Amino acid sequence: MGTFTGDALGMPFEGLSAGKIARGFGRIEDMVEARLGAGTYTDDTEMMIGLAEILAEHGHVQPQALAGRLVYNFNGDRGYGGGSLKVLRALKEGVPWDQAPKAAFAEGSMGNGAAMRIAPVGVLNHHDLEQLEKEAEISAKVTHTHPLGVEGAKLQALAVGLAAKEDSKERVDSARFLEELKIYTKETSFNNALNCADRLLARYHDPETIANELGNEVTALRSVPASIYCFLKFNGDFKKSVSEAVSLGGDTDTIGAMTGALAGAHLGVNAIPAEWLDALENGEKGRDYVMELGRRLYKIWEQ
Repeated sequence: MGTFTGDALGMPFEGLSAGKIARGFGRIEDMVEARLGAGTYTDDTEMMIGLAEILAEHGHVQPQALAGRLVYNFNGDRGYGGGSLKVLRALKEGVPWDQAPKAAFAEGSMGNGAAMRIAPVGVLNHHDLEQLEKEAEISAKVTHTHPLGVEGAKLQALAVGLAAKEDSKERVDSARFLEELKIYTKETSFNNALNCADRLLARYHDPETIANELGNEVTALRSVPASIYCFLKFNGDFKKSVSEAVSLGGDTDTIGAMTGALAGAHLGVNAIPAEWLDALENGEKGRDYVMELGRRLYKIWEQ
């Protein structure tokens, strides 16, 4: 639900700079009209739903089934990027799931598409971080095979898992949280970004500075650490964390979605502002359906 909410809040501002958002809208605290209406989601949540469905059905990431579900759920109005469209087209045409990502980029995508949908893997496996890491990698490689694209998905999943393990009534120790993430992060560039986030958390910085330092872009490297920063800056406050993420500008829906996933994993659905939840679309695979997916995953985890 955190993914869904952050995605919907950020979608109307996608592509705007942090400065333009600050001057034109101030702090983003309301669901506003977007291309599909206020409170609607993008490809981020649509693919997250597909992943959650596969986990609910199989109990683990089954890559061939996930590939098929991503194709089945595809709605071109949700705003898929060019690379994702090429991969999904290849999958639809019968290209094996472990070869389809090459349809978009010969070396695989560095984008954040695998990270933005990964929250269900993080919460379902938060009790076993080694299993979480394996599941995140399998999930990522259905669409992303570049090391940075895969590592970004793993880092986001681990952050979600660690956030879920934290006491929801206590603030997260940011330094400890980042150090634990670095233990599992094998790419030096991501470790450097986490070190940068640690330095930035030491004192206040405006969203434009954060966007310049950590990024607000579609690559995993320039968006996942920024989302972790936004979560930690206001951990304990879902609204402030996600508002900060959207205020960075750029890929606002995805950074909002990833920050929402982290804050939701830590605080639970009751921390999401009621007015935001009420505004979320509620069609065939809308708010109530996503809530039920969460309940199904929780029952699997309990068992």
